[in-house]
Amino acid sequence: MAAPIIEVRNLTKTFGDKTVVDQLNMTIEEGQLYGFLGPNGSGKTTAIRMMCGLVPLTSGSGTCLGFDIGKQAHKIKPLLGYMTQHFSLYRDLTVRENLQFVCKLYGIRDVAGRVTELVKQFAFDNEGRDRQRVGTMSGGWKQRLALACAMAHRPRILLLDEPTAGVDPKAREAFWDILQDIAATGVSVLVSTHYMDEAMRSQRIAYVLYGRLLVDDAPEKVLADANLVAAQVPLEQAFRNPQMAHDPRIVRLSMQGNSIRVVARSHEDIGSWTRDLAAQGMASGEPTTIDVGLEDVFFYLTLQQQGSVTQF
Repeated sequence: MAAPIIEVRNLTKTFGDKTVVDQLNMTIEEGQLYGFLGPNGSGKTTAIRMMCGLVPLTSGSGTCLGFDIGKQAHKIKPLLGYMTQHFSLYRDLTVRENLQFVCKLYGIRDVAGRVTELVKQFAFDNEGRDRQRVGTMSGGWKQRLALACAMAHRPRILLLDEPTAGVDPKAREAFWDILQDIAATGVSVLVSTHYMDEAMRSQRIAYVLYGRLLVDDAPEKVLADANLVAAQVPLEQAFRNPQMAHDPRIVRLSMQGNSIRVVARSHEDIGSWTRDLAAQGMASGEPTTIDVGLEDVFFYLTLQQQGSVTQF
């Protein structure tokens, strides 16, 4: 069995008296598409960077590509591809010119050949986009170019920090199609995201909160193990009962038009809560079972950590 491409134990990072990453233990296999989720400031980006030797450790240990992340970071860095959230390439240059510039920075010998490969791989050869000035491109195509540049030197690990923030849904879907193709070639892809549909396309997901790893599993397994249920409850009138919104039987409520979406730990809890709502003249029918989503699971985990499990 092949050795993990990343393996870390008790990884910890502090800044002054603030612990940003707290006792992180993870194993990532070659070719995995790994989604990292968590609120802003939860430590997920710092954790990703630490695992690849880009941020010094406070304590703990680990290896990346067989190298010690604390002592051999200089050997890891040339094997990484990194894409930031904010576009940072040259807007006055064309796609080809940007790719040529990046290839030269990496010291690639056959620059022209590699640029041609990247133009084809990322579909810039359609409608002459490779000759288009980057400043005139949409956000989705800019992010696609940034990804192509990150892949220019054929890295073994690709790090992406919220790469599709602000990108339209169609472009996001196309971007993730490319990520899945890249992972299928054996490149390990670590991506932080706030989009639950993107998380579902990952092979595994990690949920980080207050620097602690709460979830590390396949997304389907995370949903199955959550032990939550959800239902849609039709309303007779507007919901105006703060006490019922914070009822201990209910994990989460959200208004959706003329109905209310309810998440709880059991169908019995939803049923009894709905009957109480009907007794007050607010519910107009029986609850209809619907799917629980990853957002519900992470919402619940966050509230558990905060000492509460009901939110409207």
